[in-house]
Amino acid sequence: MGTTRTSFAGLTAFVLLLAVAAPASADSPFDGSWKQGALREEFTVQQWLAGCGPAPQSGSSGGGETIKITQEGDELSFVGGGRVFKTNGCYDQIPSLVRSTHQRDASGRSWRTNCTTPEGDPRRTLLQTLVAATSDSHIDVVETGRYEVALAEGHCIADVRRSRGFDLIKRDGADPVPTAAPVVVPTTAPTPDKPPTPKVDCSQPGEPARLEVRPSRKLLRTGESFAFRGVVVDVQGCATGQNVSFALANPDDKSKLTVEPGGKVTVADTAALGSAELVATAAGKSTRVTVEVASPSQYDELLARSGLNAKGENENAAITIIATQSIGGGEARAEDLGARRRVVFAGIVAALAIALSIVWLVVFRRSKRAKKLEAELEERHAERVRVAEAKRRAQREKYESEVSAHEASKKAASEAIVKARAAAPATLAMPGAGPGQAGASPEGLVCSACKREYPSGSLFCPHDGNRLQAASEARSLSAGSICPACKRGFDPGKKVCPFDGEELIPYAAQAAQAGAKDRPGHAKICPTCGGRFEGGAAFCGKDGTALVLLN
Repeated sequence: MGTTRTSFAGLTAFVLLLAVAAPASADSPFDGSWKQGALREEFTVQQWLAGCGPAPQSGSSGGGETIKITQEGDELSFVGGGRVFKTNGCYDQIPSLVRSTHQRDASGRSWRTNCTTPEGDPRRTLLQTLVAATSDSHIDVVETGRYEVALAEGHCIADVRRSRGFDLIKRDGADPVPTAAPVVVPTTAPTPDKPPTPKVDCSQPGEPARLEVRPSRKLLRTGESFAFRGVVVDVQGCATGQNVSFALANPDDKSKLTVEPGGKVTVADTAALGSAELVATAAGKSTRVTVEVASPSQYDELLARSGLNAKGENENAAITIIATQSIGGGEARAEDLGARRRVVFAGIVAALAIALSIVWLVVFRRSKRAKKLEAELEERHAERVRVAEAKRRAQREKYESEVSAHEASKKAASEAIVKARAAAPATLAMPGAGPGQAGASPEGLVCSACKREYPSGSLFCPHDGNRLQAASEARSLSAGSICPACKRGFDPGKKVCPFDGEELIPYAAQAAQAGAKDRPGHAKICPTCGGRFEGGAAFCGKDGTALVLLN
């Protein structure tokens, strides 16, 4: 039973709504056939990258089509020319556009709508569409905005201004309109003898009726400040003195704007360009106004295209009706059809407000999830970048360390050669000296450190870099020592390596630890003389330089 009553009440409300809306539609001066003008688009490219594709080009398209315009409640509907457009939306047909604000002038002859793409969309779009009926036979649609595409290497930014006109061909139920230029005819004849409107006494204002904030839209430069004017008035238009508080609609805009509760707005010098919304609240009701931020260099250009006055302001106010129990309470009559319509209308508005609140809550939650996901992705990307940078740093440091060690080895070998040659006795002259020369010896050479024997022609032991001596002299000496760090061999009696300061150990002990045998490996080359050696060698037999692997 309860469900049946609810359904009946809903049906009754719907029928009453049609009864309210039908007369308004029938009396509309815009219902009829209209000729659609060409669509003109003017693009101003701020910056563009190759990754965004071809840059947008200015031009015009279409025109001459016959369309149908009808009044639907407080809005106009344009049907024809391959599309449907309504004054409560933006003219661009991007599917992801979401309406952010919408205002209708009290005269019923102009509509202004702001649209934007959802947060997190890499193709950011901000649009403002103005539909203005300049006369009963001509309507203009002007849309301005900005398109911004985010890429890894930068942003592509272009501003747009598109416009289209509509001229009346034939009003419904009337003769066709002449093709001559429309003549604006005053709707009422001048009445010079009309008595002046009586002055309203505001000494004792009544109950709050509506909240008004001016201007509804303001264009500011970076670094500027501006104070919005909010007032609560009664049905006579008298200020009630109630306080109006202001705040940012989106808390994320705090980096762009600072808002004082009294309505003063300050734009930071480093604020990003774009728009932000303020919420003005009084008597439990709120309305929104828009602040657009422009750089000083672009301010004049944006002002010329914005449709604002010379101060960068929209002269219309943002208005919200404040419903109270006293409004119309003492004048209600049982058979007052207008009162019934108002009740139905208030119920419909309340239902729409609840529906919009639910939609806003869903969108807000999705936006929060999208922001959280975006933050996680950015954090993962940053972590990967840090790991990659650390790996590259480690590789670079390892390479520089190896190069430094190689250069130090070359330098040490060169110094050792110079010292060894300077200190070599005359009896160790180069093999192959002529007869009678000092040091000429047909016998082989022996390393005093490892006791390996080598034929004449070598100067240094390839295994430990020690200088070779005549076999007759070296055999009488005990085995020498070796440095555990650089693996160089030294004659008996040496205790400390002159190259790196390490304490030397007996060669026999080192050979036992290493397996006392030469292990095969890749071929090696001397970086000083270019001589090549087998993998078991560690030093050049000609000049004692530490060998390096041959790639």
